[in-house]
Amino acid sequence: MTPDVPTDQAVAETPIDLRRRHRLMFVAAFGVLLVATILLERGLVPILVVAALTLAALIDPRLGERPPWTHGLPGVPDGPPKQSRIPPVVYLVSSVVTLVATAVLVALGPPAWAFVVLAVLAAAAWFVSAESAWRYALHSWRVRRGLRAYAPTTAMGYAGRSGAPWQLRMWEPYILRSGEPNIVINLHEKYARMILKDAGLSSPFVQLGSRGFDDLDGVLVPSLKAVFYVQNARANAGFMAHKRLTHVWLNHGDSDKPANFNPRHALYDKLVVCGQAGIDRYANHGIHVDPEKFVILGRPQASRVKQAYGPIADRDPKVVLYAPTWHGLDDAVNFSSLERGPEIVRALIERGVTVIFRPHPLSYRWRIRRAVVQEIREILKADKSTSDRKHLWGRTVDKKWTVAGCANRSHALISDVSSVVSDYLQSEKPYAMTSMRASVEDFRAEFSVAETAYVLLGDLSNLDEVLDDLLVRDPLAEERRERKRYVLGDFVGRESEDAFAQFVRELVRGA
Repeated sequence: MTPDVPTDQAVAETPIDLRRRHRLMFVAAFGVLLVATILLERGLVPILVVAALTLAALIDPRLGERPPWTHGLPGVPDGPPKQSRIPPVVYLVSSVVTLVATAVLVALGPPAWAFVVLAVLAAAAWFVSAESAWRYALHSWRVRRGLRAYAPTTAMGYAGRSGAPWQLRMWEPYILRSGEPNIVINLHEKYARMILKDAGLSSPFVQLGSRGFDDLDGVLVPSLKAVFYVQNARANAGFMAHKRLTHVWLNHGDSDKPANFNPRHALYDKLVVCGQAGIDRYANHGIHVDPEKFVILGRPQASRVKQAYGPIADRDPKVVLYAPTWHGLDDAVNFSSLERGPEIVRALIERGVTVIFRPHPLSYRWRIRRAVVQEIREILKADKSTSDRKHLWGRTVDKKWTVAGCANRSHALISDVSSVVSDYLQSEKPYAMTSMRASVEDFRAEFSVAETAYVLLGDLSNLDEVLDDLLVRDPLAEERRERKRYVLGDFVGRESEDAFAQFVRELVRGA
């Protein structure tokens, strides 16, 4: 189903590879001793013993490795199994001692019983020191048994390194709405605790073990039909190498950012987009994707956004959602207005506006961005204490409310090039977008959703004019309705949720 993808990009060399090479060195050394035993005619018993030791050296002891583990999977204990109390060095030492002892016996040619004693002692030492191998095998079997009993038909594959909680939380409820049993599979164990703590998952969570994608054969049980992706990590190639499955690109929001038209998306079997705008982005940037791969399903997350009633000029007091995006990984994808946020918020307060402040989750990862977020909070806090404006910010807005919840509590939006804008468009309420570098004309030409936005320049030189349009005149009201259909498709109410759920069911039944 999926084009060949280079898995060597997905998994870098690990300590496991180093241990594998060490094991092969032991095998080669025992092999040399076996040849020497034969050539020196030490007898049948010594030959059989050395041959057995050579084969035993091939066994992978899985030293210090963790097997796949789960959380919330019926019949399987939560979390990884306890680590072996025997240090991995014990196995290494016993192997070296066995190798040296074998070499001495082969050289001296003692009676056959000496080789038998060596074999018994070596087997006992290896059996005890390789306890981790038995733990690995037992827990892997428990996980496989639990997954087969649970019989998931869909999975969310996550190989990213940041943003997992909110990206997974964005789509999991809508996959589950299909009624199909789902699991979440995570590659990088260092993020497992964060996901379990903050994602609020309802699906069983499966953490791949130390061997990463090598553990997938036991995790991707026969009942599984489709894997969904919300983060376009290169390491997704490890999941996509399993071609009996249907691999579906969901993304973690609809916007005109480059993340919404990456050439790697062409490798997925299906691409879920909100509307025709999602398809046109690829063509507009010279990226070819087989048209049959696209599925227009609207934006389920925006289906609960309520439409505006009456012109914004009639709203009093007015509430504006300020939702700046994050600064990206480099200047080319930095669309954030957060640095200008304090000035924007002060201007809104001067007009008597109540502000809901919702920064991008990734803005909290950098100290300098957190400082700006805190500055904006202090501005709102100070005004709230001396006025009747009930500004909102913090955990309730960031964690408890969805974008739809914020949209329903506001009358207008100020944001950047961000998926928040596409979601907000469902309401048909006025919105402004900040262009940090381009002119108004160039910005609208580059970003389709900006054609019905009031474009705020990065230097804020047109701030008063934009706020007049946003909060009073709203000359783009009619155009927004047409833009909404182009960006979000022809879905009303919860039709998008229903369409997506049906799409999931059809994938499972038709795969």
